[in-house]
Amino acid sequence: MRIRLIGAAAIWLAAIPAWAQSPKEVRGPWTLTPTMVMCTDVPVATKPIPGLTIKGIHNYDPKLTATSGPVVIGRRPDDGLVIGQRFIVARVKNDPSGFPRPGDGFGDLRITGTVTITAMDEINAMAEINEACDSIEPGDLLEPYTETVLPMSAAAGDVAPDFTDRGNVLFGSDNRVLLGTGDVVSIDRGAAQGTTPGARFAIYRDRRDGMPLFHLGEVVVLSVSEQTSKVMITRAVDGVGPGDIVVPRRAPSK
Repeated sequence: MRIRLIGAAAIWLAAIPAWAQSPKEVRGPWTLTPTMVMCTDVPVATKPIPGLTIKGIHNYDPKLTATSGPVVIGRRPDDGLVIGQRFIVARVKNDPSGFPRPGDGFGDLRITGTVTITAMDEINAMAEINEACDSIEPGDLLEPYTETVLPMSAAAGDVAPDFTDRGNVLFGSDNRVLLGTGDVVSIDRGAAQGTTPGARFAIYRDRRDGMPLFHLGEVVVLSVSEQTSKVMITRAVDGVGPGDIVVPRRAPSK
């Protein structure tokens, strides 16, 4: 039955709507910036192992969070820190005891901002907050900084969906599970599945009532990691959420 449903959906969408064929602009109706995309939560398959972390907020008035100014990083032997080095700051949003086991789904890594090392001694390093996606707090993890570069154009939208490769919508910023046109959300398709920036995916919903898959909308890939990608919803006819199906618009491999 599932094969017949997929086939019915593919036939039904043989004539792709005009809005799925354009535009080439991939920054969406709200003009997404690289920082906005970087700040979107990251799905992670395994719980991060703490390495370098934020030790505290450097301020004359003790406080637990900050969105600007200096922070203190506790050093570790042979951590390789140098002045001018940048890091992405993140924290695990899931209950650590309830973090998914490998292969059982994705946990939520909240990106809280970026910092640059400004001074250090043998015990501590000082860093300045460059961007704050959220409040930065003691215990937040430091990850190597990588520049978020958005694609300047998207792949052609008049290519039929390849139903041999079906993925799923995961979640957006702040673990949002209801999203629409212009929002950034992650999908469980990344470099390991051949996904590249600028690629297009169609979104479908399986109502699980014997009806053909419903064409819900379209997305363009903005940034790619090994197992997941961040995508921007270019058009949606209803709220998009976890479990909705994503199918790449590309010719199926032979």
